[in-house]
Amino acid sequence: MRTGMAGVAVLLLAAAAHAQTPAVNAGGIVNAGSYASGGVAPGSIVSIFGTNLANGLVLASTIPLPIALGNVNSVTFNGVNAPLYFVSNTQINAQVPWDVLPSGTASGTASVVVTTSAGSSASQTVSIVAALPGIFTITANGLGQAIATDNTDGALATGTVAGVLSHPIKVGSYLIIWCTGLGAGDQTVLSGSNTGGAIVNTILRPTVLIGGVQATFVYSVLSPQYVGVYQVGVQVPAGTPTGAAITLQLQVNGISTSSKVSIEVAPPPTTAVQTSCTLTSISCDAITINGDPPASGSFSGYADATIRQDPQTGTLWMAYSYLRTISLGTQGIDTHVASSTDGGKTWYYQGTLYTSQPVTDPITGGSDYTHHEVMNLLPQVVNGVTYWYGIHSVYYVPVGGGASQVGYSKRWEIAMAPGTATGGPMGLANATPEYLGQNIDLYPQQFPVTTNLSDLNSQVNGCAEFFEPALVLSNNNLYLFMSCMPASGQSGAFYAVFSTPDPQDHPGNWTWSYVPEGGNRFASLNDATNAGTFLGAAGATYITQMDVAPGKNPGQLISVFTVAYNDAAGKHSYGCVAAELAGIAPPAFVYNDSGQLQVDGYIKSTDSQPGPGSCTYSPYSATGMIMAHLQQKGAPQNGSFYTFLMQSGIAP
Repeated sequence: MRTGMAGVAVLLLAAAAHAQTPAVNAGGIVNAGSYASGGVAPGSIVSIFGTNLANGLVLASTIPLPIALGNVNSVTFNGVNAPLYFVSNTQINAQVPWDVLPSGTASGTASVVVTTSAGSSASQTVSIVAALPGIFTITANGLGQAIATDNTDGALATGTVAGVLSHPIKVGSYLIIWCTGLGAGDQTVLSGSNTGGAIVNTILRPTVLIGGVQATFVYSVLSPQYVGVYQVGVQVPAGTPTGAAITLQLQVNGISTSSKVSIEVAPPPTTAVQTSCTLTSISCDAITINGDPPASGSFSGYADATIRQDPQTGTLWMAYSYLRTISLGTQGIDTHVASSTDGGKTWYYQGTLYTSQPVTDPITGGSDYTHHEVMNLLPQVVNGVTYWYGIHSVYYVPVGGGASQVGYSKRWEIAMAPGTATGGPMGLANATPEYLGQNIDLYPQQFPVTTNLSDLNSQVNGCAEFFEPALVLSNNNLYLFMSCMPASGQSGAFYAVFSTPDPQDHPGNWTWSYVPEGGNRFASLNDATNAGTFLGAAGATYITQMDVAPGKNPGQLISVFTVAYNDAAGKHSYGCVAAELAGIAPPAFVYNDSGQLQVDGYIKSTDSQPGPGSCTYSPYSATGMIMAHLQQKGAPQNGSFYTFLMQSGIAP
């Protein structure tokens, strides 16, 4: 659920006036969202129209809202003071007191009186009903474009609006409708107050029609942030008409909002683009990183890439795993960084973030090395500085043990550091990290963590181990996608999402929580099977190596991943898939009218054995979707284990 509201300031428009005896217009008390007469609901925002209502424009600046503002001493409903949003000469916006009627009374009438320093108005009568819905619009008159936002990024569901993040909503995406007049909630909220962060569901459940098609209901709550404002969350259903002015209506208590309120629904997507990346293909070629040639030896190459663009300079930055042989039988994985200033056409090595180092296992006393892999980056501009978030896996491998992981040593190292135009995310190398853990962490004293992710919710308590992180910022929250592999096996695997609010200080101060997913887990067996149909992977049982990035279309989020299955020989994966996300909280894929995952692009690879190592994507890079081509045995480059990054040019 989002707590921001595009255009909430439309509630606060008025004009100035001179102080005289106030007068309320007959029929001048209406729903502030729809401007509809015929009654108002307790707790809703109303607009009161008249003359001499105040001697100037004054806006409320605190919550709880005041009951006196400017020269307005009070606005009463049946003698009960109404909290005030603003006052002006011709209009007052106020909240109908929750206790406007006697307890246990569902409907009735209210006598409304405005009292100023110049005197009191004659009373006007208005009907009080249990609910009378009104959708806020950007014109603040109950007509035209609704204030309805995409749950993924908070964008207004319409075309371009100057100074406002906006784009059409897609079929399958989650939409938040900002409205008033839905009536009582399942918890008591004081007049003039918001919920204080509590989730207060409405007792009456509204029906939402988009272009006449009933939307899939998700929730209906009082806004945690705004007084008298409600948020209704729905999923845009299959079969919804598309176009620039598709009607949006709420139905509750036998009352429907106007058919003259609309949103823009995006046209259906085009057919997914595809290619094949093999050792002999001409549609894909290897990415060269100038200044960082692959290491020599039987274990070498690049893998686990993530590409992000510095929002201020436009420079592309890529973090990747660098494989090398430390000594006979001992393998190392470092994290390197490269950059591109020509849109991803050429790449130059910029340095090493993390290096495999010799360590002593505190449990066994044995000689080990650290491994650092599956780095995921994310930039954010804070006060004119690009800060970089980074998370990666760190664990021990024994000397002579190849790349065999010491399970209890595995932790997720997360850090934040200011970047520079020339150094990008390299500051992460010296940043003080925090560690996130999982159920395989058996020795918390020797391998301490700030948060054990498996402990945050019963839905993830069964996750024995987490894999392949992806970071996303939305609505001032940092979201962390992690692959959950339960002890029960691969068929129960899914992607869990965790969040922390306002991550603009040290990670040690962040508070992580799990984003509940309901009964259908995100990126689980059904999603893997569906995605596998594009790759000819009938045996796929789980999704892995997920990255999350913007799509090429405004407001679109793309999940890029592989699908896989395990057998006695280990993990086998297939190609890369780029699928559209309908939302983050809760996480969900977009499914099209045919019941298929909305896949915008995919890569097949028939000679990567036992399958691609990872996939990534940036809409700002000429590389398009990137796949790590892996050969565990007999690779032509070194006769053994070798992986390299292949650029497809596909832009989903």
